[in-house]
Amino acid sequence: MFQVVGGSEHTLRAKLTLSQESHGNIMREAGPVSMTFAIPMYNASRLQVRYLQIEKKTKTHNPYRWVRYVTQANSYVARI
Repeated sequence: MFQVVGGSEHTLRAKLTLSQESHGNIMREAGPVSMTFAIPMYNASRLQVRYLQIEKKTKTHNPYRWVRYVTQANSYVARI
C-alpha cells in the first residue's frame, strides 16, 4: 500500500486507451475514478468522544481507556 506523508501533495496521471475509434462529434468522458484510503488517527469531522459510560460492569471485561479515530473512504469519487 502506498503511504502519503501528511501535508504533502501527489499527482496521478493516467492514460486511457479506447477500444474503438471515436468520432469527432462524440463527447469524450472518462470516469468516475474511485479511490480507497484510510487515514489513521485523523478525524475529518472533528467529532470527539469526551467520555463513555459503561452500564453493565463485569469483572471479566476491563475496558480500554483510549479512542482510535480512523478516516476511511466510503463513497469518495473524483470525476475527470
